[in-house]
Amino acid sequence: MISLLINGWKRPENIIKILDTEKNYNIINEIIVFNNNPEVYFDYKDHKKIKIINVNKDMGLRTRWVNATLATNECLVYQDDDVIIEEEGFETFWKFFNSDPERIYCASGRVPDADGAYNYISATGPVEVVITSSACVPRSLIPYVLSCEFDFYSQKEIKNKTNDFHEDIFLSYCAMSVFGQRNLQIPIKVKRLPDEHAIHRRPTHRSERTDMVRRCRRFFTPMRTVINRLEKYLQNLPQRQNYEKS
Repeated sequence: MISLLINGWKRPENIIKILDTEKNYNIINEIIVFNNNPEVYFDYKDHKKIKIINVNKDMGLRTRWVNATLATNECLVYQDDDVIIEEEGFETFWKFFNSDPERIYCASGRVPDADGAYNYISATGPVEVVITSSACVPRSLIPYVLSCEFDFYSQKEIKNKTNDFHEDIFLSYCAMSVFGQRNLQIPIKVKRLPDEHAIHRRPTHRSERTDMVRRCRRFFTPMRTVINRLEKYLQNLPQRQNYEKS
């Protein structure tokens, strides 16, 4: 089964539309909504699948990791509050996840330029950068993400990171470092919702993402000492243990 993880900020009306539709999908047995807008208390009619987190401060995009740690399934689907994923899309995520659970799958991805410059060209097939507005991620990847964060950033940086974090890029390179293969863009049907307040509209968005790509490419290399820990980490992945038993 799938745990659906939704990050919300300034578009509560979109989240209601998403929940009204996606709570009915049989393949989803858990929905966790993280409302990052302290000015609006978000609530939804009682439903056994849905859990809601409200905060008194904007915690930024690192809340994706919080959602993941609260999930109970290995198969996670990250979704932003500006899309509705069709039921067929979740079934496609589930099919690809079960065929190879050591990979991130996404509806939209990017391949930055050779020099690391970020571009907005929609790439198909194997990609470097996963756009986490609709992405399927193995839950067992998250401990590695958290471990790498503290090597990647100084304590001061971590404390100050909010919406300039570009966690999707960081997650993407973490996954490629662990799994030894590129992430994969696959055909997923989504319906776009109003995206006022979208982060990608900021004038510094592309330069920030270029900086993050270049920094990640330097950090996640075969020479990094963290790679020496990977074999032990991979052996502990639930899917690896299941393969060995079978």
